[in-house]
Amino acid sequence: MKKFVTAALLTSATSAFAAGQFSPLISYERVYSEPSTVTSETSDMLNAAIEYTFPRSLSVYGGVQFLQADGTETSAQVGARFYTPSPLFYINGQMPVWPYIGAGANLLSHATYYPEIGIRFGISPNIRLDAFMKTYNSNDLDYDKHATLGIGLSF
Repeated sequence: MKKFVTAALLTSATSAFAAGQFSPLISYERVYSEPSTVTSETSDMLNAAIEYTFPRSLSVYGGVQFLQADGTETSAQVGARFYTPSPLFYINGQMPVWPYIGAGANLLSHATYYPEIGIRFGISPNIRLDAFMKTYNSNDLDYDKHATLGIGLSF
């Protein structure tokens, strides 16, 4: 049974891969809430990633994140987002808007995990604008329980 499920997943993944799209994803996050037990001042984050959008309401991304804390730190970042199959609504009848939920991880000195929620605006067929919120969770007090608001651009 495991072989059958694995084969079915690989078949669906490769068919989706054939029709997907790679694009750069640049985003900026600003910390708006942090716990009182924090040991450093993390203020903002800049992310540079490559996103692969599947035709079936899923995207995965990976890249680097630059954190501005007491100094500048760099980490690797991976994540995935699940979109609604069709736009939730259109702005002015032309700009589609998709809500999404996602999850990801940053590989700092300690791994940091985050859930995210957001909306994606289809500015044009190739340009998308994201507005999102993330909550970071980690064993490291420098990054645990930080909430951020962000904006991203995919083109």
